[in-house]
Amino acid sequence: MRSGAFIGFLTVFFLLYGLINFYIIRRGWLALKGWNKIQIIFMIVIALACLAYPLGRLLPTRIIGPVRSALLVSGAFYLGLMFYLFLFLLIWDLIRFLVKLISFKSFGLKEGIFPGSPAYRLSFGLILFFTILVISLGYINSIFPRIRQYEIKIDKSISSFDYLRIAVASDLHLGSVVRLSRLKKIVKMINSLEPDLIFLPGDMVDEAVTPSQIEKAAPIWMKLKAKMAIVASPGNHETYSDQEKCLEEITGGHIRVLADEKMEINNNIIIIGRRDRAIASRGERRKKIEDIKGEAKDSSLLFLLDHQPFHLEEAEKAGIDLQVSGHTHAGQLFPLNFINRLVYEKYWGLYRRGQTNYYISCGVGTWGPPVQTAARPEIVLFILKFDKE
Repeated sequence: MRSGAFIGFLTVFFLLYGLINFYIIRRGWLALKGWNKIQIIFMIVIALACLAYPLGRLLPTRIIGPVRSALLVSGAFYLGLMFYLFLFLLIWDLIRFLVKLISFKSFGLKEGIFPGSPAYRLSFGLILFFTILVISLGYINSIFPRIRQYEIKIDKSISSFDYLRIAVASDLHLGSVVRLSRLKKIVKMINSLEPDLIFLPGDMVDEAVTPSQIEKAAPIWMKLKAKMAIVASPGNHETYSDQEKCLEEITGGHIRVLADEKMEINNNIIIIGRRDRAIASRGERRKKIEDIKGEAKDSSLLFLLDHQPFHLEEAEKAGIDLQVSGHTHAGQLFPLNFINRLVYEKYWGLYRRGQTNYYISCGVGTWGPPVQTAARPEIVLFILKFDKE
């Protein structure tokens, strides 16, 4: 049943993917009417671009790694361009349809924006230029993450320290598009915060990452520094590729990956990491938070790393003080963030239910298109202060 559902999903996906690209090619063909050679070049370029990413995912890594990498990078950029080109062309066609309902003669015009007309060609050219501009700005935005800082008061008395500094980064997606140079930058930024704890709530490694990249990334991950611990939980992409414990394995335990597990620090800090919801696709079930937590003192600090921010009431019920999640990318491509608002109780930012604090990060990287137009990538620093009363 699951394989049948997956085949059905792929069929629908590629059908839509093909129709969208046909629509783009068709609009370009009509805009370039009369310029036969340019028409053919445009059609070939778009056809090759739309095939790049699927081919890159299908080709074996070890046999033709460089070719695969080039296809994935160019194809990923095209995914972003395709999204916005399709969106802008659709809006353009809607406007043209509305214009057709108006009598041009009443405005002293002899013709509208019809295929082959200079106005049609100019409009398409402007749309293409604006699309490339949006993608370029979105890419620049994606490679310059910011540091966001929040101060949170916890209503618990912790005698061993006055405050905690916790750095959070999610959804780097190290792999075909996000490279080692980005990882080096992120590690340096996190270390500059001098955190007591570092939380990495999932998708730090993409399913398209190569064995060579994992090997080269290991010494970079080892440079992460925290006074107490560096803790990660698996994301859906690490789950899909059977790499749930990847960061722990390549760092020799320098980074602890908690997959339905907990760790305790100083007898008053409990950190819980859940497996990702994606394990359901393998017929597996993850443990409940209460079962992982076990017996805990009321005065203990309880932290939860859970990649996908669904069912936030579970953390509240379990008495968690702070849950950190990612996954949503805040929509990544505007206006998809408005869809995200409908899917999640909280799709991005700081949130509170009862005594439980939540932070859903938009991530420090991108997935698919190396473009972020819905938010700015982030590393979050929490300064936790405690009620001494």
